[in-house]
Amino acid sequence: MVYLLIMGLLLAGFGLFKVFDRKCYKKSGVKTAGVVSDIVLSGRSYYPIVSYETLDGVRVEEEYSLGTMPSAYRKGEFVKVIYKKEDCKKFILDNKSSEYIEFGFIAIGIIMMFISCYYSYKGDGNWDF
Repeated sequence: MVYLLIMGLLLAGFGLFKVFDRKCYKKSGVKTAGVVSDIVLSGRSYYPIVSYETLDGVRVEEEYSLGTMPSAYRKGEFVKVIYKKEDCKKFILDNKSSEYIEFGFIAIGIIMMFISCYYSYKGDGNWDF
């Protein structure tokens, strides 16, 4: 059960990191319009290739760091992009599906931690990890 607890902590931690990262992007990033130029399969997840233009006129085409199965995006779909001023290749997609994925990691992590604790507690004050 300790492995389940560790996996839960890692998943919830990753989700929290992504939520706080999104807040930083929204606070200090630059918003622009983009388009999904392609979808690539890597492992078991589909990652969108996003094209957008910065305020300086630089054309950027990068793979989004958050993949889904099945793909949450379609080729040619218009998306809202927020990129960092310091490094225009670092970006997030500003949409609800990305937020749901982040909160999904947190929820699954918490459920895994709860299950681990539930089955590890013996009821007499002892824990069996």
